[in-house]
Amino acid sequence: MLRYITLSIFTCLIFMGCTDQNEPKIEHEHEATSVTLWTKSTELFMEYPALVVGQEAAFAVHLSDMKDFKAVLQGKLICIFTKDGSEPLTVVSDAPSHPGIFRPVVKFAQAGIYDMQLKLTGNQVSDNIEVPGVRVYADEASIPHIVEVSTGEETISFLKEQQWKIDFRTEPADQHELSASVFAVGEILPQPQMHAEVPAPVNGVILADQNASLPSIGQWVSKRDILAVISPPANTETSFNSIRSEYLIASSEYERAQRLFEKKAISQKRLEETKLRFEARKAGYDVVSRQVDFGNLDKKNGGVLHFHLKPPIDGFIQDIHFHLGENVEAGKRLFTITNPKNVLLKAHVPVARIAQIKNTRDASFKIEGYEQEFTVSQLNGRLVSIGSIVDEKSRTVPVLFELDNPDKLLKIGMFAEVSVKTGDRVATLTIPNSAIFDEDGTSVAYVHVEGESFAKRILTTGITDNGYTEILNGISKGERVTIVGGYQVRLASLSTSMPQGHGHAH
Repeated sequence: MLRYITLSIFTCLIFMGCTDQNEPKIEHEHEATSVTLWTKSTELFMEYPALVVGQEAAFAVHLSDMKDFKAVLQGKLICIFTKDGSEPLTVVSDAPSHPGIFRPVVKFAQAGIYDMQLKLTGNQVSDNIEVPGVRVYADEASIPHIVEVSTGEETISFLKEQQWKIDFRTEPADQHELSASVFAVGEILPQPQMHAEVPAPVNGVILADQNASLPSIGQWVSKRDILAVISPPANTETSFNSIRSEYLIASSEYERAQRLFEKKAISQKRLEETKLRFEARKAGYDVVSRQVDFGNLDKKNGGVLHFHLKPPIDGFIQDIHFHLGENVEAGKRLFTITNPKNVLLKAHVPVARIAQIKNTRDASFKIEGYEQEFTVSQLNGRLVSIGSIVDEKSRTVPVLFELDNPDKLLKIGMFAEVSVKTGDRVATLTIPNSAIFDEDGTSVAYVHVEGESFAKRILTTGITDNGYTEILNGISKGERVTIVGGYQVRLASLSTSMPQGHGHAH
């Protein structure tokens, strides 16, 4: 039995040794190649497997129309492969197999490095794209094993099919000339002559039956409209009547004096005295008559004079500070009226930077609730003043601009982030403001690394001007940033990421 067991073990060891020597080696999976190119007309994102002589290979050619970054939906794609000393190899795809995707299948007869030309013709877009360096191997054994080298940067997967379904656009980082500026915190204020607090001019009561047409908050009113009707106390009514009576008497006396002077019955001095008395009474009456309806003394109103309160400016009713039936005292604020056609931008510039803006004539700013940047000069604005007094608490100097507000986007009381222009111009690397996101106080942008891969970059920024921001660190010239659709890429980054270099098989 012992001899049998020993023989069995020996036989197994021999068999295992033979098996190890003759077992086929495990072949490594060869990674696909991806190509991303941008032309003026199209964006190419192409994937293809390792190419071997005699083996059919399917190319996945994704084409986007640069006019709107949507999928190319129609057209013919001709792929021409050329290599020194051999006949060109041509493959034609008459139409996309899926929206935006052409699938030419190629079989090569010779190994080597080919130049690939893609000719796209169609009503949507036509283009000619050159892709050099397409390598074809003689056999699978010739294919080198690719060793991945990590760049330390995680990429975000956002497929072409996802990009094509949304508003999406990228733009390369490039040099722009920006106006140097100083950052300041600001606020939107009303123009003094276009904002009014309307008080009660007399004591009285605002009766409901006299104010059936009371304007509402947000309603536009003009200086000829009636805001409210105030029924004054009896003593005020008597005062109104006295003013009116004195005016009418003075007017009559002046007319009589003019006739007597023409007949040389009175002196020039007497005429002048009568004229001065008439002008004084008229001035008082004109003030009152604009607010009091002296002609409304019929039985309907019981012969009572009513004070008609009128707006001092044209504008919108911003607020109403009383209730119907309320007794009001002279001086009580009744209405707030604002005309937002023109507003003021007040920037609080740090006193340590005030010398840099001594030649300023312009500013750009962003306000709460809006991503867009506004520019004073583009809103027909101008510099009003640079303050002469330093605020003791904030150590800032007020800089005031006036500007138009055509779409009424600027609301009185809004805070603003202001860039006050220094007057100097700087050529620097920039990206559009729409590409920049704020993440907990850190500026980031999403770089389009290749067709379906994006990377989040932390930015160091500088000057902001005319829709562009200076990039001091985080992005290199020519790298494409997502300027429309970045929010969707950001959402994708919260759920997916992949090591750089891995593609997507369609």
